[in-house]
Amino acid sequence: MKKLIVSFFVVISITVLYAQEVNETIEFTVENDKMVLLDRYYTSGLFISYKRSLENDFLFKRDSSNILQLNITLGNETYTPKNLSDFDTRLFDRPFAGWLFLKTELAKVKKNKALFVAIEIGITGEESLAGKLQTWYHNFLGINDNPTWYQEIEFKYLFNTKIKYVLETSISKKQSLQYIGNVSLGTKDIYMQYGLEYYFGKFNPLQNASRLGLVDSTMQNEFYGYAGVAYKYVGHNTLIQGSLDYEDVLFTSDIERHIFKFRMGTVLKIKNSTFKLGYNFNTKETPKSTTHAYGTLSYAKSF
Repeated sequence: MKKLIVSFFVVISITVLYAQEVNETIEFTVENDKMVLLDRYYTSGLFISYKRSLENDFLFKRDSSNILQLNITLGNETYTPKNLSDFDTRLFDRPFAGWLFLKTELAKVKKNKALFVAIEIGITGEESLAGKLQTWYHNFLGINDNPTWYQEIEFKYLFNTKIKYVLETSISKKQSLQYIGNVSLGTKDIYMQYGLEYYFGKFNPLQNASRLGLVDSTMQNEFYGYAGVAYKYVGHNTLIQGSLDYEDVLFTSDIERHIFKFRMGTVLKIKNSTFKLGYNFNTKETPKSTTHAYGTLSYAKSF
């Protein structure tokens, strides 16, 4: 926990040093399956992100043909089995797991393509606070299922390197397609994911696009919808399988290697405020589990 806080302030210091423009964004995002009347698997996510355009070279070269942006995200994710009030692991279809992390991401965006490179570090176990947050939330709402957090994935200090590549093809002024590739390597996740997303409505060019989570210096309004599908091949997921050496003493589960995803939503941007509402669906992640869905709400303020 202390290491994450220290890392957060180190990254903020680097941001202040290299980010010289005034284009900044703070974004708050909540993901929860209660929005679609479920309570299992990836059940909750809380994120706060700071984003800033970079005027100078920083790892990538900054020139007239591209923009650079630095994103810093502090997040907490909560994962539970479907039978979350049981103590019998034979009834679990996945382990309890929490993930508290800090992610630093650098984006390089050209006219019709973008590259994102991120480093993510964090902790699992009771120290991630996911169990305490979920228990408080359920008590606050008067939900009587009392999650046990029995045999939770134990404390681990994990890291990942993530790369995302986006290629956009314009269909018309109000329609576009994005081809998206993701790769993750590290002690938390190993996977490859490929997807196709369709956007329709009023949206900005890619270098000022809220659909990429970019800071928009033009302050142009946007109102659009999107729908996308993706395929994910999973090599390892520590929040389900435990450590890469498979020597965890607490309960772990096997994974499904092949996962299919669908998402859709709408975005409204009015000057320096952006509102996002989304629906997310994925096929089962373990042999004993089922499909899952959750909602996303996001608000971003540029200044």
